[in-house]
Amino acid sequence: MRLAMNHKVVAGILLTLITFSFLALFAFHKGLYRTMPIDLSNIESMDSHSDNTQGGKTTASLFINEEGLNLKCQISKQYQWPYCEVQLKLVSKDKNGNYQLDKGPDLSPYTEVYLDIEFKAEQQDRVRFYLRNYNPIYSKLDKDENSLKVNEIEFSANEFKNGNYVSIEDFNVASWWLHPRKLPMKLHGVEITSVPLIAFSSGSMPEEGEIHILIKEIHFRYNLISKQNILFAIIAMWLCASFITLLIILKTYHQRLGISKIQSAKQKETMAILKLEKNEITKLANRDQLTGIRNRVGITKHLQSNELSAQQNNIPFSLIYIDIDFFKKVNDQYGHLVGDQLLISFSHCINNNIRSQDKLARWGGEEFILISANTNLEEAKKLAEKLCKLVEKQTFNDDIRLTASFGIAQMKKNEPMELFFERADNALYVAKSNGRNQVRVATD
Repeated sequence: MRLAMNHKVVAGILLTLITFSFLALFAFHKGLYRTMPIDLSNIESMDSHSDNTQGGKTTASLFINEEGLNLKCQISKQYQWPYCEVQLKLVSKDKNGNYQLDKGPDLSPYTEVYLDIEFKAEQQDRVRFYLRNYNPIYSKLDKDENSLKVNEIEFSANEFKNGNYVSIEDFNVASWWLHPRKLPMKLHGVEITSVPLIAFSSGSMPEEGEIHILIKEIHFRYNLISKQNILFAIIAMWLCASFITLLIILKTYHQRLGISKIQSAKQKETMAILKLEKNEITKLANRDQLTGIRNRVGITKHLQSNELSAQQNNIPFSLIYIDIDFFKKVNDQYGHLVGDQLLISFSHCINNNIRSQDKLARWGGEEFILISANTNLEEAKKLAEKLCKLVEKQTFNDDIRLTASFGIAQMKKNEPMELFFERADNALYVAKSNGRNQVRVATD
């Protein structure tokens, strides 16, 4: 009877474990999300803008109907960069009636934004979406009303006609905002810790004529429980359940050593499987999920090791920034699925043609970094030129050709890592500004 009772206990634990595992796996695939909707009914918190403040003739108007928020513009090309946009304030006013732009909501926990947008005009349906961030380091609103950082993404509006999610990782900081401001490298990336306003704007090169953008729904969301925590919870519960089950088996089958050994072997097998799963999770954390090469986390230890060797032992250490030229145009022409395949092929092309001491990582989007240990500036330049020519001659995905730009720097004595990266990034910027498909070396 005691044996049968213990069997029932074990069966109950297993049933609970399986049930929890299925629920956890459902949460892993579907997600448990927290959302933040954007109110599109309060016209008082919205403004329309156009190039007429810069001497252009574009007009813009806003209205709300049963379909949603409408932005209507008449684009005129009298101004060099014609545009129109609608701004939605996410903050309240102070007692003087001024919007508190320094107190925007923190959107950094959110990983996606849902957009339901329709383009109702014959123009090319390109739309830019901005998340404007306040940071007291660079946001001097009393001197520069445009000092809120411009985190942007540009897309075809009718791809989101029936609603779709955009990953925050797909946003970039607008180059026209970033380049005039000499910010430290750590502030070059996307930042949404205090977002007082969001905006929708016409595309970067609108044609002359009418634009009508209908915004039906916007909301931000993030997973309440990360996928990594869900996996660790499953592992931990299986481990705990395995331990409890083992105790029950040892107590019940104290006189039946043979059966106990069999059960123990099964437990060890389970532990081995869980260990393999844990190792796989660790590997995923250090590898870019799309390309399989290192990500920022995975390259960190190599950066630190080479920095230590360079500073303490004077072993040369070079960094090569790599950026695929006009990759957004490739995405627009062929679609994101083809773009993803190109990123995979490109990373393999580079990774298969570097030396054993070279370490390649995907830095973000279409940008990669290559760290070269025991390599001076001239040797790094030769390597980059070889890779640049290789990419130019290579045919990707059967018939697509790509080029890439390269920026190189060698670490100086006592040079901070941030400045080292900035010099390589500046060299890459020079390569891109001078026509792309070339190698540039940091000059200072």
